[in-house]
Amino acid sequence: MNFKPYIVQKTVIFFILILVFSGCKEARVSSEKDFAKEVKSLSAIDLQKEFLEEIYKTDQETRNALNDARLTYGYDSAEKKEVQQIMVNNDRNNFQKIELYLQKYGHPSIAEHGEKASRAPWIVIHHTSDIASKERNFTYLYEAYRKGNLESGSFSLYLGRLHRTKFGNRFTLPNPYREEQLIDSLITRLGLVAKEY
Repeated sequence: MNFKPYIVQKTVIFFILILVFSGCKEARVSSEKDFAKEVKSLSAIDLQKEFLEEIYKTDQETRNALNDARLTYGYDSAEKKEVQQIMVNNDRNNFQKIELYLQKYGHPSIAEHGEKASRAPWIVIHHTSDIASKERNFTYLYEAYRKGNLESGSFSLYLGRLHRTKFGNRFTLPNPYREEQLIDSLITRLGLVAKEY
């Protein structure tokens, strides 16, 4: 039996966990007041881009670490549960940062901030399980979708997950339908109204 791939995999997960833990330790010490100060300091587009890309990166790395821990140690393992708690903490901190960012600057654009940075608000809002938080930030995502800064598939996925969370079932339309029809129908069904920001 060759233990080398097993040892390499364990080592990779160990380093991912260290990376995630070090980021979470700082995040736990920070408060919403610190986040507000950080967001206020993002006066230049390049600073905003860096801020948003870091949030996106943290979100994805934590989810990758959770998947690795689940595959390596098992679904009910202590290691998996530990990484899952880190993900919950990261999600909470990222959500606070994104909400503060959106309130101050509005939704980022692909043209100015780049694709990854402009996807950060969607991915963070999409990952929250709180219905009120998803609904509260609907306007930002809707405007991003209308301006071409959020793909229709991503926007309909956010709306579909919100519907499933709110009503306990999947929303469907009879085939054939266009993505825009699905989006409009979900917005109506969810009773969402875009507000000015």
